[in-house]
Amino acid sequence: MTTTAPARPGLRDRLRRDWYRLRFELAMQDYPPKDYRRIARSLTAEIDAAAADTGMRQALRDLGSPRRLAAGYYAELDRERPRYWDGGIVLGLVLLGAWVCLLAYWGGAGDTLLAQGGGTVTLDYLGAPTTITATDDELALATSLTLRGTLVVGGLAAVGFALGSRLWRLLPRRTRQPA
Repeated sequence: MTTTAPARPGLRDRLRRDWYRLRFELAMQDYPPKDYRRIARSLTAEIDAAAADTGMRQALRDLGSPRRLAAGYYAELDRERPRYWDGGIVLGLVLLGAWVCLLAYWGGAGDTLLAQGGGTVTLDYLGAPTTITATDDELALATSLTLRGTLVVGGLAAVGFALGSRLWRLLPRRTRQPA
């Protein structure tokens, strides 16, 4: 007896399935990778099997929201996992904020020099010494990278990342022992 392979879903059905899987993958991004791959393979097989019986649209409707499905898998974990992607966003925002403050600081210093008739001043922002020259003929800025500046910016980045990704949740929780 020969068995035939199940019919491959059409383009529209594959696009629906892949769109569902993409949203599921985004919701599961912080799940342990090895377990996620197993779940994703199983989910694809289940979707295709259900689609062969009821159609892709109904099969996906029966599964419900990809976020709710992912939340069910997260609920089965023994502890919550931090979301590193969120940490990356916070890190980017902290660094962008520091850069905008730096530009405003430099611009304000140059404007102040011009208002006082020009001159040269050396300032220090986040550990980076900066020399600003402003006259009627020129506006110049020179800065240099120092170890102290690197440590300050690296520290800001680390704090932003740790706060955004909630790294402390990786630490095992202490449970109270009954007295």
